[in-house]
Amino acid sequence: MHTAAIAESGYRNLPLSMLDESSTNPRRTFEPTKLVELAQSLTIHGLIQPITVRPKGERFEVVAGARRFRAAQIADLADVPTRILELSDEQTIEIQIVENAQRQDVHPYEEATGYQRLLDFPGYDVAALASKCGKSQSHIYARLSLLQLIPDVADAFQQERITASHANLIARLTPEQQAEAFKNCFRKDWQDKEGHLLPAKHLAAWIDTNLYLALAEAPFPTDDPTLNAEAGACLTCPRRTGFNTQLFADVEADHCLDAACYGSKVAAVIAREIAANPGLVQISTEWRPANERSAGQLLPNDYRRVQTPKEGSGEATQPVCSHATTAIITYGDSIGKRLPICAAQECPVHRPRHTVTPAPDFEQRQQEALCEREERQQQRDKREKALRALILRFPSTATEQQMRFLLKALVIGDLENSLERVAARLDDDQTVNMASDDVCAEVIDSLMPSSLMGFLAELALGSHVDVPQPEERDLLKEALSLFTAPKPILPLLPPKATNKRALKIPTKKSSRPKA
Repeated sequence: MHTAAIAESGYRNLPLSMLDESSTNPRRTFEPTKLVELAQSLTIHGLIQPITVRPKGERFEVVAGARRFRAAQIADLADVPTRILELSDEQTIEIQIVENAQRQDVHPYEEATGYQRLLDFPGYDVAALASKCGKSQSHIYARLSLLQLIPDVADAFQQERITASHANLIARLTPEQQAEAFKNCFRKDWQDKEGHLLPAKHLAAWIDTNLYLALAEAPFPTDDPTLNAEAGACLTCPRRTGFNTQLFADVEADHCLDAACYGSKVAAVIAREIAANPGLVQISTEWRPANERSAGQLLPNDYRRVQTPKEGSGEATQPVCSHATTAIITYGDSIGKRLPICAAQECPVHRPRHTVTPAPDFEQRQQEALCEREERQQQRDKREKALRALILRFPSTATEQQMRFLLKALVIGDLENSLERVAARLDDDQTVNMASDDVCAEVIDSLMPSSLMGFLAELALGSHVDVPQPEERDLLKEALSLFTAPKPILPLLPPKATNKRALKIPTKKSSRPKA
C-alpha cells in the first residue's frame, strides 16, 4: 500500500465556530465528567496541543482532537490553535485510527470500527494496518472479531455490562452460540436481585466444555467430505480454530466451532455403522427417561464395559467373557465411538451374584442433585461471610507463622481468581475496562498501612472460599483458626490470705459450775 504524502498548510488560530467534528472518527463515547475537567483546565491554561484539521469547503473538519474540540466548546473559547493539513478521506481515517490506537481510553468496539473502515479502502490489509498502528496482527484480528457480535451482545459490551475479555470470547462463536454464551456470562444466586457478571475464565471454561469440539477426538474421519456434503471435510472448513491461528492463538489443538455440523456428522457416521452392521448394539453412557430412549438402546445399568489391559502394562487379564460384544455409543460422552461391553444380566464375570435392582427414578436423582448444589452454595456463602469478617478484623501486623501461612496459601491458590475477585468487588466506572491485575495494583497505592495485611489476606485466601473436597486441605478453616485470637482466660486467683490474728475470736470462760 502506498499513501500519498501529506501536504501541510501550517499552524493557525481558527474561530471555534468554523470547526466541524468528523463523521469518520471511530471514537463515539466521551465521558462527560472528564470533558468538564478538561474544559476547566482550558479555561485556566488554554489549549496547549493544537487540534489537527483539514479544509473542507469554506470550513474545517476536525481530524484529530475531538475531545479537545468538545471541551473547548464547553469552555466557550472563541478560537483555538490548529494544525491544518491537506488530507484525502483515506489519509484522514488513517490518522484517526493511528491516533486512537495510541490512546488507552478508546473503547475496543470503536477501535474495531475504525480498523474496518480503513480495511474497506483498496490496498489495505491486516499486515499493513498492524504496521501503521504499531499493533500485532493477532490484536487487529481480535478487535475485528468484535464486529461479529450479535446486537444484544454488542450493546451490552458498549454499555460495559461485559468486559473486553468476555466480548472477545463470544465474538468467535456462531450467532446461535453467542446468544447461549451471553446467558452464561451472568449468574443469579438465591440472594441476588439481578444476575452478576462472572469472571471471563468461567465463560472460557463453559465454552471449552460445551462449544469447542476437539477434532482429534471426533468419531468420524475429518477428511471425509461425504458426511455433510454442504460443509465438506473438516480440514478445509473455516469454522474451526486451526483455520485462523491468529484469532485463536490461545486455543490449543484444532477444535470445531460448529456444533450443529459436528452433530450431523456424528449422526451420519452412526447411521452408516448401523446400516453396515444391523446387529450392532446401541448404548447410552448417561441415564435417560424412557420416553427419550431409542428402540433397543441400553442404559448404563444394562451393560458392563469389558476392560482389556493394554499390551505391556502389567495389568491383570480378566477372565474370558463369552457374552462380550461390540457396541456403539449413540448418546452421552464419546458418542459415535465403539466400546466392548457385556450385556448379559447373569454373566459370572461381570455380574457375579447379581441381583437386579430397579434404576433410580430420573426426576428423583435430578432433585437430589439440585438439593446437593443448593447445600454446597449455602456452605460457600457461609465461608464467604467468614472470610469477609476475617478481613475486616485482620491485624495490621503478622507473626512469622502467620506470614508463612499467607504466602503458602497465595502460592497454592489461584492468584488470577483472587485478582478477579478483588477487581469485581472494587468495580466502578473507571475500572470496568481495566485488567484485574491493573485494578489491584492501583488499589495498593491508595491503601492505608493498616489495611495492607488485610489486602494480602484477601489475595491469599480468595481462591479458597469454595467448599473443599473431603481429601483436600481447608486453608480457609486454618486461617480462621490461626488469625482469630482466642478470648483471654483469666487465671484463677488463690484465696486471699486471712489474718488469723484479726479473725481470732476469744473464747468465753465456761459459766458451768464446777463439779
